[in-house]
Amino acid sequence: MKKGSRTIRSWCCLLGGILLYALALALFLTGNNIAAGGLAGIAVVLCSFLPLGVGMLTLIMNIPILASAVWIKGWRYTAGTIAAAFLYSFTVEIFDKMMPALTHEPLVAAIFGGVLYGIGMTLLTIGNVSVGGTDLLCRLLNEKIPSLSVAKLSLFIDGGIVVLAMAVFGNVEVGLYAIVTIFVCSTVADRVLLGIGRGSICLIVTGRDAKEIAGPLMEHMGRAVTRWGSNGMYTGEERNVLMVAVRPREVFEVKMLLKELDQEAFVVVVPANELIGGHFSSSK
Repeated sequence: MKKGSRTIRSWCCLLGGILLYALALALFLTGNNIAAGGLAGIAVVLCSFLPLGVGMLTLIMNIPILASAVWIKGWRYTAGTIAAAFLYSFTVEIFDKMMPALTHEPLVAAIFGGVLYGIGMTLLTIGNVSVGGTDLLCRLLNEKIPSLSVAKLSLFIDGGIVVLAMAVFGNVEVGLYAIVTIFVCSTVADRVLLGIGRGSICLIVTGRDAKEIAGPLMEHMGRAVTRWGSNGMYTGEERNVLMVAVRPREVFEVKMLLKELDQEAFVVVVPANELIGGHFSSSK
């Protein structure tokens, strides 16, 4: 991909991610006091007793983090993130003032806010862009404390924000709804980033002729089968290893078919994040 195309893609992903983040906050989270981690989560707590909006509070908290990033990583690394952080805070502030919450049912707000957050996070990840915040803070801390992974730092910080919200609002349920939002967000992001076309890989170890097993599998399942030659280290006998990729719902059919073909076959079913190409093209 050419540099110009990459830049356009990054900006489109950035704008889309910011838009979805702002919608999640304005329509679902802020009005229900759901502090689902990040600087925005802290801002949701603070705006309950400070005369500032979520966007402005997020920007104020972001400034020292961005300044630290310039000092540690350099201006060239941080310039784009600074611009994105200002755009993000401005958008959140505008949306928060213009759009009332769609629902005041906390569980509904937690779920739908998490969905929008998750899709927004996916877009930022695909575009390899950041709006600063705790994500950038975790990366900076990891630079200074390599023994603490970014994932552990994120978990610690987001967990602390949830506890803070429960303490300030004096309501345990607020924290539980925030956990629901974080869970839905991570699930949606993982599902999209790892692929919605998930599948399973069946590895079949058999002493029978490979064609006797592969033929019926290909005919019945409509899937290609790949053969590997191998030797059993315990018995010293030759074995065939057959690999077939199927949808999760088709695993049961494979197992039932193998009971008829070779009851002594050894089968390993491995989850696959995504199946691409062949009979698994998006058009099918």
